[in-house]
Amino acid sequence: MHRFAPTAIVLSAALVACSTPSPSSTGSAGASASGAGSTGPSLPGSPAQSAPASGAPSPTATPPTGTPPFFVAGDPVETAASSLRVRSRPGTTQQILVQSLPLGADLLVVLGPVAVDGYGWYLVRDFDLAEPTFDQGWVASGFEPNPWLVHAAFEVEENPFIAGYAFNRDGEFGPVLLQAGSAYYIDWVASPPTSSGCSFAVDLVPGAGSAVSAIRATIGASVAPGRLQQQFFASHPELVGDIFVRVTSTCHWALTFVLVQG
Repeated sequence: MHRFAPTAIVLSAALVACSTPSPSSTGSAGASASGAGSTGPSLPGSPAQSAPASGAPSPTATPPTGTPPFFVAGDPVETAASSLRVRSRPGTTQQILVQSLPLGADLLVVLGPVAVDGYGWYLVRDFDLAEPTFDQGWVASGFEPNPWLVHAAFEVEENPFIAGYAFNRDGEFGPVLLQAGSAYYIDWVASPPTSSGCSFAVDLVPGAGSAVSAIRATIGASVAPGRLQQQFFASHPELVGDIFVRVTSTCHWALTFVLVQG
């Protein structure tokens, strides 16, 4: 079991090693122009990556291996490509919620990244007053050095996302500080690396106490999202203070702790 720092999203080489068949016009990730972005961290164990000669990956071609942009839950981001699609779940064949986001659209990262169909996907909230409007949905992030999502400068006065993690194997993460008297829930997503499915289990471990079984899921051939409701935390008053997140999984996965506002 490996322990990792708080609020950091850990990416693995498996994310960039994925490939996907050339999708149709309805199955593409959905970006048609590239934009400049900051350089993200190298992926653990991955070889040195070279930049695509022509900018961002083509939406009609197999995506190249490369490093997705690096964000954590609660990060403000904006689109660095036009015609970026918003989908109901991560994946190039999932339902399209928004056909085309404009260049420079403001978004707030909720969850991710998770590897599906050769891309890294983030769940984002709409944080832009301009059309088109939506609540939240999944977008493909593209690859460095010309990703489809980049860090943005706008400020979020009340950011409910207190910690987020993503990985493709077992690990122990944290601590996450949970305040007594506050309400929380966890959003999560798990993606099977093969058609045979995978398993995803999460225990929450108080700094001085026994592990509490939180999530147990068997994932089939398709990506599966879920939520650990706030009632779970209400029924486990011992989950206060510094909490470690212990994951046992054969999936690509991501999870985010969310503070319930009001």
